[in-house]
Amino acid sequence: MSGANITLPGFNVITDVRGGSLSGVKMSLADNQWFVVDELMMFLRSRGFTVYVETIPPGLVLRRALGEPLIIGDLTIDARPDIVSLPSNMLNELNVRDHFEYVENDLAIVYVGEPINDWCDLRSKRVAIPNPVTEGIGALFREIYTEYCGDYSEFVGRDSVYLTRIHHREIPELLRNGLIDAGVVWRTEAIYWGGFRYTVPSRNRVGRLSFALMPWQVMRLLRSLSYYVVITLKDYTRSTGLGLDCEVIN
Repeated sequence: MSGANITLPGFNVITDVRGGSLSGVKMSLADNQWFVVDELMMFLRSRGFTVYVETIPPGLVLRRALGEPLIIGDLTIDARPDIVSLPSNMLNELNVRDHFEYVENDLAIVYVGEPINDWCDLRSKRVAIPNPVTEGIGALFREIYTEYCGDYSEFVGRDSVYLTRIHHREIPELLRNGLIDAGVVWRTEAIYWGGFRYTVPSRNRVGRLSFALMPWQVMRLLRSLSYYVVITLKDYTRSTGLGLDCEVIN
């Protein structure tokens, strides 16, 4: 696409906001969907849809669905999403027109150095943990640690523990730069990133995501288009598994 392009690697790059226009269908997706967005957008465009997609932590997706703007530096995007992707239990806080559960995933530990086999092994490591306030994976890890390893608050209060600020996609860079020894991610991300060793402890939790159509009072055409996108997404996720070793829910 032609345009006044000011993209510059390492300077003017935004990876969590994609799309050609806010006039089409607007989607706010749970951030662990980031690695399939290019494929997903290509698929939707091939079906004639114009889409805008943002991939942000579920807690922020919820806030976007409730009407808060997305802020990146001095850029403010105040258009509310027509379709969201959220952990299924978070949909209880929204009034949605339609929804379906489409994928599930479990947790893994990515690490460098000596093998790490269990969650409790993280107590002796420099480790990055997803924020439980904004990320579903962070809340699941908190449950696991509390049940099997002890006091979660004491653990994350240590100087050796880094609680992610925006997204657990911070973790690979921290590992590459030698700032941590291990981090907690989704299994599919551990597979996708490569280059790191990882383990999937047997004592685990499963996170599930749902697509949901929001009931905004917009033009009938856009409502119909958004609904058709949801139907298209349902068929797509069932047929492809979103391109990785996720467990797709039929």
